[in-house]
Amino acid sequence: MGESYFRGHVTQRGIVFGPGGDVLLVTSGLRPWTFPGGRIEAEADPEAALRRTLYERVGLHATVEEPIKTVTDIWGSGDEPVYAVLYRVQARSRDVELGEKHDDFCWYTPDGAVEEMHFRSLESAVERAVANHEAAEWTGETEDGDGE
Repeated sequence: MGESYFRGHVTQRGIVFGPGGDVLLVTSGLRPWTFPGGRIEAEADPEAALRRTLYERVGLHATVEEPIKTVTDIWGSGDEPVYAVLYRVQARSRDVELGEKHDDFCWYTPDGAVEEMHFRSLESAVERAVANHEAAEWTGETEDGDGE
């Protein structure tokens, strides 16, 4: 019996938190709000590639933190499904400059971002990113937290 493997594109997306804790969502055309990111090149370092993509697509300098969740078939188009790795990302500012790939953006509270998601797996990704960050702040493991 032959095994079947995933055939499609690999992408990575950032659950981008601004300095005030809000989450950046973007849209292009008629698609719903989603996280910024894009496909990863074969030989690219994933975190460096996501930092570069975020700068190119939304103009933000950011720190890519831990992967939060993986999802499939959310951003697929036609016969080519997508496997996406979602990372928690901390932006240094809220000064978004959209590139060609997106038409609009909005900063949402984490709860508002969850409400805008159209898939439970994306809702849970935002919830997990918030919980992981709060746990790291509590233990003093974040770059800007001192544990006090």
